[in-house]
Amino acid sequence: MIVPELPADVAELKRQIGDFIEAEVYPIELKIAERNAIDPDEVNALRAKARVAGFSMLNMPKELGGRDLSMLAQVALEEESGKATNGLGFTVVDRGPRELLELLTPAQVEKYVMPIVRGEYREAWALTEPGAGSDLAALAATADRDGDDWVINGEKWFVTSEGDAGIYLVAAVHEGEQLLFLVEPGTPGMEITKTPRFLHDPYLDHHPEIVFTNCRVPAANQVSGGDSGSREWILVERLFIAARCCGAGLRLLEEASSWAQEREAFGGPIIENQGVSFPLADSLTELHAARLLTYHAAHAFDTLEDRKVVHGKVAMAKLFASEMAGRVADRAVQIHGGRGYMHENAAARFFREVRVDRIWEGTSEIQKLIIARGLQKRGAAPYLGWE
Repeated sequence: MIVPELPADVAELKRQIGDFIEAEVYPIELKIAERNAIDPDEVNALRAKARVAGFSMLNMPKELGGRDLSMLAQVALEEESGKATNGLGFTVVDRGPRELLELLTPAQVEKYVMPIVRGEYREAWALTEPGAGSDLAALAATADRDGDDWVINGEKWFVTSEGDAGIYLVAAVHEGEQLLFLVEPGTPGMEITKTPRFLHDPYLDHHPEIVFTNCRVPAANQVSGGDSGSREWILVERLFIAARCCGAGLRLLEEASSWAQEREAFGGPIIENQGVSFPLADSLTELHAARLLTYHAAHAFDTLEDRKVVHGKVAMAKLFASEMAGRVADRAVQIHGGRGYMHENAAARFFREVRVDRIWEGTSEIQKLIIARGLQKRGAAPYLGWE
């Protein structure tokens, strides 16, 4: 089976989220384009409204107030969030840190995860370093034990923190082993030195640079299985990037197609010209292929025991979907002409935003490396199977 049919309740939830994003988020996007800034109060109100609608923390276990959705279901919902620009989809499909539940102690879950579930703050992952981007094995930040504390030294870049995070997940190395720590904001020795602006700004997420200088963290804040936890988080994020790229591609395609049918030039709608219709045909074909890859990888995530094969399928989905979104965005801008270069047009915003999807959580080149190594070790059959 390539992709199983979505359960009726998930399909309905997907429709509701899509309607919510169109009705509530699209108008805010235009306000952001006009003032070139995000209003935090507006974002908080949007997040609260989405929580009331029942769109938040759906990936979490039922005992924590979630719906314990499968990865396939989560990807279907994440696809809807990808239709929003400026990162506003994160305020609607607001996921909890499910991957941490198997790593944290009950006391850590109560102290650090439950506030996230209640919507009090978000977590931030501090993995990337100036000399270690996609290669987590090259981390240079260190952690040394000193009595009842760990002492962290190092520098982190591109921290995913959505505003002011309530807790940071910080990766550091001790005697050749990668460890993970829960570090609270304001901890002495932890300093946010810079919050760079990026091409996709204004964007919901901030990506600060943090320096740790003899930063003391209680031993109770060490996360068990930190290395596997970091890699699992990245695996999940790669799959969600692919899903969001599919959502972006669909919105771009629909808006470009509608415009091409409305806009007239040289005696008829421009869609009647092959210079416009062929790029739309290419976009539809590539989008369909990307969706099949992404949904298939999500189904494999739920069902396959061989995580190496799952890792390869997710890499293929992230690679193809992120590259697809860039091509579709470029075509959409071209089809809209001069209007496509205006910030008020979603095509212009997506054109600058989806570019990073080929970089973060593992570049396209890293995905190709993962795929090629899997092919070398296992052959093509496991990755082409329909499971």
